[in-house]
Amino acid sequence: MYKYGEDFHVEDSLQTVDPRSLMMAPSVFQHVGIPTSTFLTPTTDNRGIPARKTQYQTPLQPSNGIHAPHSGNPRGPRLLTVDEALQFSPLSSIIPFSPDIVPLPNARLLGSQPIFPTQSEKSGAKQSLNVLDKDIGQSRGQSKLAQATLNDLRPYLDKNAITNFKFKVPTGLTAGRPGVQSSSGSTDHQERPAKLGPFANMFLNSTGLAHRYPTPNSPESVSPKRRDLAQPLQKASRVKKETPDKQQKLPVTPTTPEPHAHIKATTPQNVSASVKLEELPKSDAKLRPIVLIKSRSADSRPGDDITIPVEETEHPRKRKRDEIIIAIGTKDQRAVANEALHRLQEIIQDIFEADDQSQPDISGTISAEAGQFFVLAHYEEREINTLAPAIHVKLEAALQKVISLGKYDEIPIDHLCRLQSLCQGGLASAESSEIHAELNSGLEDDSKWIQGIEALDSGLRATRTILRIMTGGRQEKEIYSEELLQNVLRVVEKVLSSSIIPIVEARSTGTSSAVFETASSHRKIISQLLYDVKKAMTLLAGLLTKVEMAETIITTMEFFATRLLFVDNAHSEKESILGIQKFETLRRTAMDLIAEIFSRYPQQRAFLFDEILTSLQKLPVKGQQARQYKLADGTSIQLVSALIIRLVQTSATSSASRKEGKRRLALNGVEQGQSDDSEAEDLGSQSASQHIESSDEMSEDATDSTYEFAIQRLADKATLLNNSAAQNAQYVIRFYVSRGMTAPKTGDQPHRQLLDMFAEDLIAVLGLPEWPAAELLLRALLIRMVDISESKQYTAPAKTMALELLGLMGSAISELVASTRNSARILENHDSERSGYLRQLLDDYMEGKLEANELLGWEGPYHVVMQYLQPGGSEDKQTTSARGYYLTQWAKAVSSGNLTCDTITEKLANRLRKMLSRAEWDALESETEPVSSNQIRVAYALTILSMDFCRQFDRILKILLDSISSESTTVRNRSLKSVMQMLEKDPSLLDRARNVKVKIMNCTTDNSSMVRDSALMLIGKCILLQPMLEQEFCKTVLVLTNDPAIGVRKRSMRLLKDIYLRNNRKDIKAAIADCLLQRTKDLDAGVSDLARQTFEDIWFSPFWRLVESAEQSAQEKISLQSQVSLIVGTVQRGEGVALAMVSLIQNVLLNVSKMAAANFKVCKALVATAFEIMIDSQDLPERLEQRHILQTLTVFARANPRLFAADQLQYLQPYITNLSSSDDLNLFRSVVVIFRCVLPILSTIQHGLLREVQTALLHSISKLGKAELDEVAACLWTINGTLNNPEKLVKLTVSVLKNLRNSEGVNFADPKKSEGLKMVKKYIRIAGYFGKHCDFEIFNKNFQDSLSWWKGSSVAGLIVCSLSPFAKANQPLTLRCDALEGIGLICQSWPYQFNQDNISRTFEDVLEEGSPELQKIVLSSFRDFFSKQERQAGVKSDELLGEENLPANGKLGGSMTASDGDGASALIAQRFLKSILRIALASQDLSALTATQVITSINRQGLVHPKESGPALVALETSTNQDIADVAFQEHRNLHQQHESMFEREYMRAIQEAFKYQRDIVNDPLGTTKQPLGPKLHGMFEIIKTSKGKYQKKFLSNFCSKIDFEIAKLDTPDAINSTLQYSRFLIENLAFFDYGRLDELLHTISCMEKIVASTGSGIAHSISTEVFQIKVENLAENLESNVSGAVATAGAVNTDVDPRRLRQLTTGAIILSCLWEARTHLRRLFGLQATQQRRENKAKATVKDLNKAPTRVHGVSGERLLTVVAEKINSLESHEATLKQCQDFVELLSIDSEVKVADDGDDEAGAAETPSADEEDAALSSIGGAKPLKRKAPVSASGTPHRKKKARPSAGKRKRSGKGVSEEEDWG
Repeated sequence: MYKYGEDFHVEDSLQTVDPRSLMMAPSVFQHVGIPTSTFLTPTTDNRGIPARKTQYQTPLQPSNGIHAPHSGNPRGPRLLTVDEALQFSPLSSIIPFSPDIVPLPNARLLGSQPIFPTQSEKSGAKQSLNVLDKDIGQSRGQSKLAQATLNDLRPYLDKNAITNFKFKVPTGLTAGRPGVQSSSGSTDHQERPAKLGPFANMFLNSTGLAHRYPTPNSPESVSPKRRDLAQPLQKASRVKKETPDKQQKLPVTPTTPEPHAHIKATTPQNVSASVKLEELPKSDAKLRPIVLIKSRSADSRPGDDITIPVEETEHPRKRKRDEIIIAIGTKDQRAVANEALHRLQEIIQDIFEADDQSQPDISGTISAEAGQFFVLAHYEEREINTLAPAIHVKLEAALQKVISLGKYDEIPIDHLCRLQSLCQGGLASAESSEIHAELNSGLEDDSKWIQGIEALDSGLRATRTILRIMTGGRQEKEIYSEELLQNVLRVVEKVLSSSIIPIVEARSTGTSSAVFETASSHRKIISQLLYDVKKAMTLLAGLLTKVEMAETIITTMEFFATRLLFVDNAHSEKESILGIQKFETLRRTAMDLIAEIFSRYPQQRAFLFDEILTSLQKLPVKGQQARQYKLADGTSIQLVSALIIRLVQTSATSSASRKEGKRRLALNGVEQGQSDDSEAEDLGSQSASQHIESSDEMSEDATDSTYEFAIQRLADKATLLNNSAAQNAQYVIRFYVSRGMTAPKTGDQPHRQLLDMFAEDLIAVLGLPEWPAAELLLRALLIRMVDISESKQYTAPAKTMALELLGLMGSAISELVASTRNSARILENHDSERSGYLRQLLDDYMEGKLEANELLGWEGPYHVVMQYLQPGGSEDKQTTSARGYYLTQWAKAVSSGNLTCDTITEKLANRLRKMLSRAEWDALESETEPVSSNQIRVAYALTILSMDFCRQFDRILKILLDSISSESTTVRNRSLKSVMQMLEKDPSLLDRARNVKVKIMNCTTDNSSMVRDSALMLIGKCILLQPMLEQEFCKTVLVLTNDPAIGVRKRSMRLLKDIYLRNNRKDIKAAIADCLLQRTKDLDAGVSDLARQTFEDIWFSPFWRLVESAEQSAQEKISLQSQVSLIVGTVQRGEGVALAMVSLIQNVLLNVSKMAAANFKVCKALVATAFEIMIDSQDLPERLEQRHILQTLTVFARANPRLFAADQLQYLQPYITNLSSSDDLNLFRSVVVIFRCVLPILSTIQHGLLREVQTALLHSISKLGKAELDEVAACLWTINGTLNNPEKLVKLTVSVLKNLRNSEGVNFADPKKSEGLKMVKKYIRIAGYFGKHCDFEIFNKNFQDSLSWWKGSSVAGLIVCSLSPFAKANQPLTLRCDALEGIGLICQSWPYQFNQDNISRTFEDVLEEGSPELQKIVLSSFRDFFSKQERQAGVKSDELLGEENLPANGKLGGSMTASDGDGASALIAQRFLKSILRIALASQDLSALTATQVITSINRQGLVHPKESGPALVALETSTNQDIADVAFQEHRNLHQQHESMFEREYMRAIQEAFKYQRDIVNDPLGTTKQPLGPKLHGMFEIIKTSKGKYQKKFLSNFCSKIDFEIAKLDTPDAINSTLQYSRFLIENLAFFDYGRLDELLHTISCMEKIVASTGSGIAHSISTEVFQIKVENLAENLESNVSGAVATAGAVNTDVDPRRLRQLTTGAIILSCLWEARTHLRRLFGLQATQQRRENKAKATVKDLNKAPTRVHGVSGERLLTVVAEKINSLESHEATLKQCQDFVELLSIDSEVKVADDGDDEAGAAETPSADEEDAALSSIGGAKPLKRKAPVSASGTPHRKKKARPSAGKRKRSGKGVSEEEDWG
């Protein structure tokens, strides 16, 4: 075969052509499809008359011929080659001139007419079929309509109901064909006919008819005549092998006059009908059918024949995969193709003519018609012609249509080359256009910018045209110019970089607002630009599949494609010019281009991964814009995530490498002048290798291979592909994890967020069959996270990250199982066999009984998924990669050897291996049943759950549970949260993993509040998931309401509220109410407010609507009765509950509450219901005792007496008349309280009832105890206010006073006076309580008349004087207690009595003598008095603020006269405060608590200076009695907030007071608490942290200064011990303080270092000279050997040293060594080594860093520090330990390892001296203080100057310092 453009050699021709044969009649050429104009000059017609140029028609060339190379005029004359002319010459054949002689080949019966005479009728008939096809496409193959139609059509294909036809092959086609081969060329480029529609394909696949083709005659029976007929074919075949050009094939024409078949070679681009002749098999082989192609009719043309694939069948349901050619008459399709070709040729002709006319003629004018086709463009300051945009549109559309119809090969190659050259002007103009992203607000700039955009648009249209020409599939290299393609890429890159990307990134505000405004006004042209560049990139991706590119071109495409992936798209449509989704479609196109490069060029894969991964930080990590890639199920993921998954899937697909060798059109080969011969040889060698491979496969298939051999071959193939994908997946995961570990979750670097988002994206697509590589990536991520979590070399943040991702992955597995179960439930409604089979497989998997044969078999889940992923009408590239990867995983699983060794497995292995080689689905078996979406989900989930990732679920859970016991707080906290995350997805874990609950319960007692809070949160989730666990966890939650952490208390209260509302058990509800009531008194206002709000929600709000109704239903009454029963049960839980409930009800009824009115109605209804229950409780399920109901009513009475009605008191009167037993006394007490509270506010009560009550109470006085007597006295005085009959009360009091008067001289210490003692004590109580509640001052005349011996004016004074004798020291203790209590009661109501000298002396004596019982009584009197004063002050303040008409001068308008209470308060504070402080600091019992409460009351009223009680409060807040500590802490905080500057000077004294309190009272002089481990001064430091930083630094400086000491003062054992204990107390507190900011920590460390450096130098010198006797003369030797004097003279210890002096020096060394250990611990704990290094390298740290809270290092605790400190303290117990401690301290000061390490890199550090004060201040201002510098050598006493320092020896020669300074030690 000859290629045009080459020299023609006559000797290579088969026959000589007679030139006269070329002058045959035109009809002859028209008959064979060649226009006459082909053989005529373009300027003459068939008559020789000149034709007009404008009427010239582009010649239609034969399909196997092309024009000569372009030589200036595309329409020049051309002569036929010999081969072309041979078939029309008389030497070879006789052409029939009548079309009737040879009829047109037709598959229909002779003489039959078309079913549809017109195209419209045909379209109408196809309408129903189109509807079915559309429905199938929209439902992804799951159309119910199509299935129903298919079921209706199946009866028509019943083989028993239809006629069986048998066809025979004409014998003429079976002769002489053994050597004939197909001339169609490469099968890879051979065009196939259009496939069946979706419904037709479904219908075809559902048929079960068997088609048998008849066996043709054997070759031996062919007649000689037929054998002769085959000779030309064989000869042509030999000619073909000798032809160097493989790309052009000549037609083969029979040379006999017999009626013949028009056999024509097909090129890869030619879709003309052709005959594929194959070597016929032997008689015993499987025969291939062939249909006789009759001779062409006169009007037939090339392209009339269509290739139809017919598949060979070994089974009735298998299809043959070979192709046969059947010529059928499809004139409509042929006409459409010819018309499209003709239309394209017209457009090309018009363009060429316009191009010719655009050249100026002699006159210099240009035709006007050329302006319709060309426009002027600017290039390098000159104008050039380029095709108009409209012409580009028409031309590209016509090209696309011709390519799709298979007529593209009939376009002459020089026409295409000329079209490309005409497009180059647009490219040049676009490249030279100047367009900038920056715009000024000027019309001139805008116009230039718009002109540049238009030039780019023109260039893009030219680009599309050029790429459309290249992607048509032509084999000629002329159209694949590398230089032209580089120009195209430059235009695309320029459009993206200068226009699209700046416009997309432009925003309405900021520096890009000008671009945004201008682009918004020209949105249409920019949208067209976006569309064009998207089309151009799509064409580039298509070109990659056909042409092998040079590396420079590939790199350029990679550059702009990857850049598009990371462009910051707008966050909202308002901020987007082009539209968010429009630009995302361009991103997807870029992703397709990258994926295509990755698939076709394996050498580019590493670069692509690096380029993508290193650009990840450009991605957004927040908001909706982070995920814009829409999945099929509606969810969204990151585009980068989708790309990475797709690339990994492509790595495991063999299609890329296989097709790589079949298409090689090297562009650089053309440019470098390589010959076609070399390329042909290359292609030929590839074809040979493919043929050998194919032959090997055929031979292997023909061999009966064993099972092991089949599995091994499959394993080799699958392992190679799987390893490629696994390596890429591991590379990606390593990159993500390595960057994510070093970046914080909330910081400037987004790598941690990107890792989380990538993992979430993988989980989102885990259950989708289109993304199977997500499982591999998750598996790689899981392996990495398991390694991090189990290894000890990783830090706590890394482990936290690993645990978080493990929890995320474990939850994903649980969610996949749950969703699969749901899909399986839906399948229960399906009656299909496949649905039942899949359900059974899922059940087997859940029970752990799923067998490998069922999972991996041909009919198993893998088969279902592969059927779903098989290519359809328009195959997606993503689906292609998914299918290839999934097939590899199937093959890998089969080759693992888990299947049964049988022939079925062997057949499966062979089949999978073949499919892997082809990377496509084996379509030998047709699918009779469509696959539903639920079937797909279940089948795919079964395969994924059986892979390695999901099988690690138990290991994930075990790691998380084990991490709960980690040493790190953050790790424990993260583990709990991850477990909670997994439980949310799969609550059954609580049953399957029983230790989960135990781990959670243990975490509730963790030292870390963060862990306890997480555990509490997890408990709430567990209860929500499994309500039966409520009772099991309830006790734990109740305990946590008293947790020290405020957050834990709040969370526990919220959880208890949920439990309360869900629970019906009254005991649980009562216990919850009790805990919540205690929280209403919480010191934290937020906690107390939450508790009160919770009570309002659970006790009152449910009844708001109920009380509004006029009549209550039976159910509503039952609800109220149940609530009353619950309240009664709650009150019975303790005395503190009743008091707390009173405060609670008062709070909810205050006007400050929004629902106060509704709450009042609810409470009133509850009181009424309580009275009903008390009267008649027969209807209740459980009977309530009356005493409990009355006790509950007292709570409401104390809270608000207005809740009671007058008639309700009638029911209470009987309970106070008969007082005979203790039960009656309980009822009596409650009723009296109710009367006392309610009577003052009731005006309608009957006087008769009051008299009866008064009489009953007076008669019962002698039987009452203290509590009852207190209430009776108050109630009687209240009744007296209504009845106004005080005579009875006066008479009672006078009688009592007379009896007391008579008993003054009695010695009640005598045991014989016991009865009299009882009576006197009873009189004292009556006098005290009636004196407290009754105002007898207005009845003093009555008392004077009744008591002749009293002439005073104050009845209260009378009663006090009557009680005083019994409080003297000579009286029994019990009598004194009652007397002092009575005096105190009276003084509370009549405060001026405190000012009486006798009373003050009595109280003072009691406080001084130290009797705890008496002190408690006096202090209680003070406490109650101060409480009453505070309440009265609060009421007066509220009344004053509530008055509508305030005085003109406001609050100051009130009386400024001091009351008796004010005087008494001042007296108590001034006279008794010291005694009260002494009592508070003397013990931790109830007396101390009462004294502390009195101190806080005194401070609240401002009676004394805060400095007098401030130190005591600091000491008391360290008490082990939590009540004392809480009261002191609360008051200390208030005082600090009000008097911060004053407390600054008192804190040092307070610390000393706290140490003494701990040493003497608590008996624990240490500075830390044991459980949990923390500083004893924690409360004080937390209060100080509320101040400013300067205040805190000053406090820390003063704190550290208290550690410093003077060695000379340590002269006595007591001084040594006290100083040592006090220093230890301070050091341990410093080491365990919770520092809030980094600069505070650094400042503290600096202060500690300075103390060691300053004080320690002198002590070290003294030890060196006095203890170790280091002299000046041996100093040089020590320095040269670089060892300390102590070490060098260790054996020369001064034995004559004074032991007291040695103990003194050792004590100083111990204190400073402990301080240095604490400093080292702080640096270790907060990881300050790196910070210190940065400080040394930088001059100054940023303020932002210093203001941050320091981060603790995992694994560093304080236990080791406490152990080391204890060892150093105990070193004083032995002489050897004392010397060892002195030696260690000298080494510490002599050789500092930190300074030594620093000196290795900085010589100046070692030579530096101790900084001056100014230098220290400067250092502190920059980073918090300088570190101590090494003491270079011990100094002599005389101050002899040091020798000049020599160079340091190597590190190996230096001796390491002691462990006190070793920075390598771990304080774990």
